[in-house]
Amino acid sequence: MIDFKQIVELEVHRQNTFVGILHRTNKGCELAFDSSFLNDQNYSQLSFRIPKQKVYQHLGVNLPPYFAGLIPEGLRFKALVKEIKTSEDDLFSLLAAIGEGSVGDIYTKAPALQRPKMEIPSVKDIDFYQFFDQTLQIGLAAKGDDGFAGVQEKISASMISFPIHTAKKEKSYILKLNPKDKPTLIYNEFQCLQLAKKCGLKVNNAEIVFDKNKNPGLLVERFDRITDSNKKIHSIHQEDACQFLDRYPADKYRLSYQDVCSGINEFATAPSIEILKALQLYLFSYFIGNGDLHGKNISLQSDFKTGRVQLTPIYDLICTYIYKDQQMALKLDDRDSNFKRQHFVGFAKRFEINEKAVQQMMDKLIAQLKKHKNILLDITGLDTKSKKLIGKMMKERIANLA
Repeated sequence: MIDFKQIVELEVHRQNTFVGILHRTNKGCELAFDSSFLNDQNYSQLSFRIPKQKVYQHLGVNLPPYFAGLIPEGLRFKALVKEIKTSEDDLFSLLAAIGEGSVGDIYTKAPALQRPKMEIPSVKDIDFYQFFDQTLQIGLAAKGDDGFAGVQEKISASMISFPIHTAKKEKSYILKLNPKDKPTLIYNEFQCLQLAKKCGLKVNNAEIVFDKNKNPGLLVERFDRITDSNKKIHSIHQEDACQFLDRYPADKYRLSYQDVCSGINEFATAPSIEILKALQLYLFSYFIGNGDLHGKNISLQSDFKTGRVQLTPIYDLICTYIYKDQQMALKLDDRDSNFKRQHFVGFAKRFEINEKAVQQMMDKLIAQLKKHKNILLDITGLDTKSKKLIGKMMKERIANLA
């Protein structure tokens, strides 16, 4: 077993380009950029908050927020801490232990580190939940766990062989599972994504798949990967709000929507367009009772061909109202419920977004919700009481904003 606590250097790569060496120091860490990357005209900086310079120093917590945001959360985080026998704040060691499949196009690896190849089972031969538990027991560091954020149980779909009609070879996927205390969560997310799509929001592609015991999983297509004309997969640069605001993952519920939109305003190629989309996401989340729209569930990415910085498709979209989580996670002007139209119009005005555009967006969204809202009531396993609760909530919130 490799002692990741003793690793003091990590190679940093962006796509297939070598960036430099990330060094652990007694006061934090420093990134020594390679001269070839400094001279590479394809990249004006490493991340939105890490500029190109000979040496980038970070003092305090042993990783800057961007790299801390690559480390998994939830059960996978706790299992990783236990496996490599370190503390939860030893971020450098945890980053060293994860694999190279991080979200976005930046990843790290320990020089000369060789992990054993893992056998890839067929979906028809496994139980998703047993497989997830076995993965935690076998060791995330041993296999090179991908650094997916979020507390929900997730598996890189590359660890499982799916039929070609389910998972295309030129695509990349994540398999999401139900937590033990929320047995209908993936059906919940699937229906929320379908409703969002009907309402004109751009969402990630997803479908329900089943293991040998007919247990469900949500197979989600990764939008930070794209296939070119030669069927070669490329990584797309992507940063969640915590990363592009230079905040640690622990702050994901401490941000305000003003913070998020200020970051979008700073980095997006067409800020007014993207902030209006961010408002649409917030409004839709409010209508469906999604109280988990936090800083790591909103991301910017750079278009692979044009370099245009824009919001990603919507992801991790669920109705938390049925779990008694009824307020928005991030406040909009110190408010997390009981919204009226003027709250959104006033918020947008500060970002110089035309009131007519906001009103039209809201009218269109409400019209589509009225037409398709029953999609949300079709969550598999949802009881009659919960359906009535959601229906009443949506009716009231739509009426207050109509």
